[in-house]
Amino acid sequence: MKIVTRGQAKAPIALIEHGCRRRIVSVQDSWRIDDEWWRNPISRHYYQVMVDDDSLRTVYRDLTDDVWWAQNY
Repeated sequence: MKIVTRGQAKAPIALIEHGCRRRIVSVQDSWRIDDEWWRNPISRHYYQVMVDDDSLRTVYRDLTDDVWWAQNY
């Protein structure tokens, strides 16, 4: 999955998966996690988003590597 972003804050605006672009209709929630600074630091910004196919997805940007990931539950 690829995340399309916009602006300096790099807010997600679309998902591309299996060659299909899905527009993010709204951000339902957003939170940040910074943990384990004494070992391997974790710094992530999570977004729970509503996609144009009416599905909820959770994606996050790894702030240490500046890479986007989908959270699979």
